[in-house]
Amino acid sequence: MKKLLLFLIILTSCNTKTEEKNNLENSIWKFCGETGHISDILVFSKEHLYVKNDSIYFHNSKSLIGIIDRVENYYGERRLYVKDLNGNVGRYCKQ
Repeated sequence: MKKLLLFLIILTSCNTKTEEKNNLENSIWKFCGETGHISDILVFSKEHLYVKNDSIYFHNSKSLIGIIDRVENYYGERRLYVKDLNGNVGRYCKQ
């Protein structure tokens, strides 16, 4: 019974991480790190940026600008880590 419960917790945790990466629509993120930023502000909307397979693109030009490294909760605040095209990872805080 304990093994089944542990398996369900792990499965739910993995699924939540995937959903967090894909659920960035209509969100605004501000750069809050020290290095590796793409832009000061990332706006995920129908007019600006969108995510496809963990990659971030401009809507207008369909140009790749970065790759989502991970999404974490830090004391109840979501943090988005984005790898730029040079391999630097920047931290963004949800606004």
